[in-house]
Amino acid sequence: PRAYLGTVKKFVADEAGNVKELATVQVKWEKNANGQFGPVEQSGTERTQPAQLVLLAMGFLGPEQDALKDFGLNVDARSNIQAEHERYVTNIKGIFAAGDCRRGQSLIVWAINEGRGAARECDRYLMGATDLP
Repeated sequence: PRAYLGTVKKFVADEAGNVKELATVQVKWEKNANGQFGPVEQSGTERTQPAQLVLLAMGFLGPEQDALKDFGLNVDARSNIQAEHERYVTNIKGIFAAGDCRRGQSLIVWAINEGRGAARECDRYLMGATDLP
């Protein structure tokens, strides 16, 4: 199920380094002292959720650079994630990039197309083959 108004605090790995859980917390959007809205963590809402695969939707403002550094992902001159064209593989095994985080701000149809392609390549990576178009 889709969860709203939450944020991931950390990825939890198993002994082999594969993602197994997400540590999350609910947030509420509140105005700060400057009158700007921002997320405020809600105490008592912390939980863990099992995970085998994580897809990051980074948006058109560009990928969060701290997250890219934490993962060790290579970026291009425009700070987008470097990934092989039509295979969407990055320099880190098991991490794929598609859409705006790979090509920069663009049309939604490109993001949809690349999302489908990345799903196909994730399937091929996980299953060894794919029936996805």
